Amino acid sequence: MGLALTFALVLNETFKGRAILRTLVILPWAIPPVVNGFMWKWILDGQFGALNGILYQLGIIAEYQSWLKDPFTALNFASLTFIWRFTPFVTLILLGALQSIPGELYEAAKVDGAGALMRFLYITFPLIKPIFWIGLILVGIFSFTVFDEIYALTGLDSSTKTLMMYAYETIFERGRFGSGSALAYFIAIILFLLTSLYVRSIRRGPEY
Repeated sequence: MGLALTFALVLNETFKGRAILRTLVILPWAIPPVVNGFMWKWILDGQFGALNGILYQLGIIAEYQSWLKDPFTALNFASLTFIWRFTPFVTLILLGALQSIPGELYEAAKVDGAGALMRFLYITFPLIKPIFWIGLILVGIFSFTVFDEIYALTGLDSSTKTLMMYAYETIFERGRFGSGSALAYFIAIILFLLTSLYVRSIRRGPEY
């Protein structure tokens, strides 16, 4: 969320090439999940991956690393894949909220001598806070439903297994339909609660 907010604040400013940068920011979200997963799998490949090639040429590593075979690095890169895909979506939500703030508020604050930090703390963030919470709830929903990217990246590896992947494995790989159904109901309850919070946050909306 912090990364998305930073991007949104930068994209809300007026500078040359802003339209191009906005297009580039949304690209990770536009890439299909499975393609996104396989793209990162190629980047992190232990033999032919782009990351290994770059780090080796720069002298940072002495030999190619199997990033996805180590549980720690696999988990971190799986998290990076999730952040890479969903940060642009939250950025666009926050950018829309930023652009809806009346400019007169900032002009009045400047007249009163408020600096950039004070304007952010007392104008920007309070006004976009409802949208910020909506973005946070959506990220929570996405984190419970993510499947395609991680499955394409690491398969059913235990170090990167999500709840959805565990439910899939329980039902279709192990044939434990009772346990898998119980887990699916548990996920559904969590998603229902998060969705309820999302709907409630939308009804509140920002107040200017």
